[in-house]
Amino acid sequence: MRRSAIAALVLAAFAAATPAAHAQTVEDCYQATLKDDDQAIIRICSAALERGGINNEDRSIALSNRGLGYLRNKEYDKSIIDFSDALLINPKNAYSFNFRGDAWLEKKNFERALADFDEALKLDAGFTASLYNRGVAFERQGNVNGARNEYRKAIATSGDRALDKWARDRAQERLTALGEGPQQQQQQQRRDDDVRRSERDRQPERQQDQRNEPGRGSEGNYQRRR
Repeated sequence: MRRSAIAALVLAAFAAATPAAHAQTVEDCYQATLKDDDQAIIRICSAALERGGINNEDRSIALSNRGLGYLRNKEYDKSIIDFSDALLINPKNAYSFNFRGDAWLEKKNFERALADFDEALKLDAGFTASLYNRGVAFERQGNVNGARNEYRKAIATSGDRALDKWARDRAQERLTALGEGPQQQQQQQRRDDDVRRSERDRQPERQQDQRNEPGRGSEGNYQRRR
């Protein structure tokens, strides 16, 4: 299942950054995510959170990892609470945005899921998992063309994290399942490159046109640009 495949891939950077004074409990919390016992993740990470003297960085890490345990255990509401609390402490955590989006995706709240994936991509434009997850969201909504486009973007990333590689493999699988083999993907990539080059070549002209066009004011009336 997609959740178990993620188990060994997430939040390794968090564990590496843990201060030595609290390394044992937060490290145990992280190590639990590498195994298949979701209840153990929740139990061990909860113990880390209940320990006195934990600093904010460690608390954000432990919340994110416990949220992963809830996510894998299909306790989506609890996982959303933990990821949200982790983001209150560290609002630049792309992992927490991505996995909270995963939880919203499982709850079929596609609007919130896509919003979280977008936030993760704002923080890390090469976050392959969020591109892949956007594709899943579009596919589940019946937007096959949109899904294919996101899967292609995921495959085109160059991140070397385990999660990036996992997401590229899954994106490739979904494209193949949607009838787009390697040859078709190469042809589509060439077409996309041609479109981007064409848009780039026209950019100066379009910018000049915009300076001469009326713009919509804040209350809906048109105002000429200065």
